[in-house]
Amino acid sequence: MANAALVVSLQGIGNALLALPLANALRQGGHDVDLLTLSPRAVPVLAHAPFVRDVIAADDASYTGWRGRLRLLAELRRRHYDTAVFSFPSGANAYRLIRAAGIPARIGHRYAEVGRAAGNLTAALPTMRRAHDLEHNLQLAEHLGLPHDPAALWPVFFPSARLQDKARNYLAEHGVDPLQLHLGLHTGCDGRWVEKRWPEHHFARLAELVYEKHGLSAVVLDGPGEPGSGRRVAQLARTPVHALDGWGDLTDAWALIACCKIVVSNDSGLMNLAAASGVPTVAVFGPSEAHRTRPFGPRGRIVVAQRPCAPCFDLGDYSGCPYPHSHCLNAVTPESVLAAVEELLN
Repeated sequence: MANAALVVSLQGIGNALLALPLANALRQGGHDVDLLTLSPRAVPVLAHAPFVRDVIAADDASYTGWRGRLRLLAELRRRHYDTAVFSFPSGANAYRLIRAAGIPARIGHRYAEVGRAAGNLTAALPTMRRAHDLEHNLQLAEHLGLPHDPAALWPVFFPSARLQDKARNYLAEHGVDPLQLHLGLHTGCDGRWVEKRWPEHHFARLAELVYEKHGLSAVVLDGPGEPGSGRRVAQLARTPVHALDGWGDLTDAWALIACCKIVVSNDSGLMNLAAASGVPTVAVFGPSEAHRTRPFGPRGRIVVAQRPCAPCFDLGDYSGCPYPHSHCLNAVTPESVLAAVEELLN
């Protein structure tokens, strides 16, 4: 009987995607692998990973509140996992939760933010200097004697033919050529950290430049976190731009990414979803750490706003930019992002 392993990623959607190569390595090592993530919104996409047996969302309505947390602990105990592996960064509460679930082997990282909670691990690895989160996760796979070659484990998965057909039908119904590849634009990010958003007028100008140079019309992958953003970009641009305006769920956005020749995005979960699917991805960074969450692999490029105050979470409890200067991503020009786009297209 195969050992049962739980990959723990109680952060955002992007962090869960970066944990998938670790889950794949565990499956190749003979484990039945479940994934504990945070957001129920991510479950339909993560469930498409063929090496993951099941996905559990800790923020599912049935697991909220203290009674819900007890139900979650009971569910984890019922599954009799032999091993829990914590994707980086998991946090002190995740370490405590999984120890309370009684999983005997608990492997993760020791770093300053978790403090004494690292004592809940049975194996605590030191972090690597300026490493990508995915590289930290594969460090755990190496520790366990599992496959850990990033080139073999990333990009990690692709939308099904059924999802891609649904996306093409949607484009055709809205007057967008479903047989052509497009420029994908993601204008959103974590709703609590709006400083990570490149201005919409810059996205519009980039759409014009890419259309003029490469003939790619643009599709704005806007969702419920940025209502109306795609329509505003479409109004600002003088070239063809189609706004999804929140159409569909995350799996639908994933399938539309497969209809793109290249994606330009803020630092977001959708950025990591594009990179995880092997689509060339350019990401605009300012307040966050590009070396940790940039689009991984040779198909990824970054354009970074150089600010001495970045990353913002080094400022303490973050409640918005405390400085009087204009939005830190204003200084990143469409021309500088176009240069990164052309490097990948060429």
